Amino acid sequence: MTLSLSGRLIEVEYRHCDMPIHDFLRFARSSGFHAVELRATQILDETTSDEATEIRRQSLELGLGISCVNVPRLPENGEGLRALKRTALLVSAMGCATLKTWSTNAEWIRTACDALEPHGIGIIAQTHTGGPFETVSSCLDAVARIDRRSFGLQYDPANLLEAGEGYGEDAVERLGGNIRQLSVQNVRLAQADEPGSWEHQGRRYVRCSLGDPAGLDYDSVFRGLRAIGFDGFVTLNEPRPAGDERGGFARQAAEELGRLIQKAHIVKIE
Repeated sequence: MTLSLSGRLIEVEYRHCDMPIHDFLRFARSSGFHAVELRATQILDETTSDEATEIRRQSLELGLGISCVNVPRLPENGEGLRALKRTALLVSAMGCATLKTWSTNAEWIRTACDALEPHGIGIIAQTHTGGPFETVSSCLDAVARIDRRSFGLQYDPANLLEAGEGYGEDAVERLGGNIRQLSVQNVRLAQADEPGSWEHQGRRYVRCSLGDPAGLDYDSVFRGLRAIGFDGFVTLNEPRPAGDERGGFARQAAEELGRLIQKAHIVKIE
């Protein structure tokens, strides 16, 4: 498994990142990660092929992979498909083989997979509340409708918890090889008036650190990953922490994820 850090950690209200991408690469490596997930606020329409090549050069120098690149919500028409192909060329120049889409349209995703296949680029969608990737059953239905080997899921247990779904070992095994990457963020049930909490489907949640006994049972998740032979990217997908103590937050998360991998006796950490 390869530990990856999402640019979400340095993102401000989904609008921009407060750290230049080259600083982010160094930050990720110094925090204990060996790959990065780049957000749509980091790889922009204005990003040039020369800039993509430089990102590749620096990532190689640091020993970093690029787990995936997020694309913004695109119009699901010819214009959107052309934009997707432009992004695919940049992604290829970075040495990355995966785009992350927020589309929920099976027909569009299938068309996008066909368009990107000649470039050697696959597509993943994050399991998320609302839409066809909300539950284990709906994910299986969506994957069957898309019906492309180059499509898979970025499995996010926290979003399944909010959807009222089981998210541990059994759920992982049901999805099996459809899981291409793991997205990690931790939440727990919250009190009605707890600061920083939010409500979904009549229950309140609040973010918590990895290893919090009241949070998600990631030991169960990793047992499931071991059972299906998963050896892909494990991406910390947390937003900016309170107080902006990102350095210590990222290092602690990397250490906890390393412990989870070792405890599950999966493959060596790269």
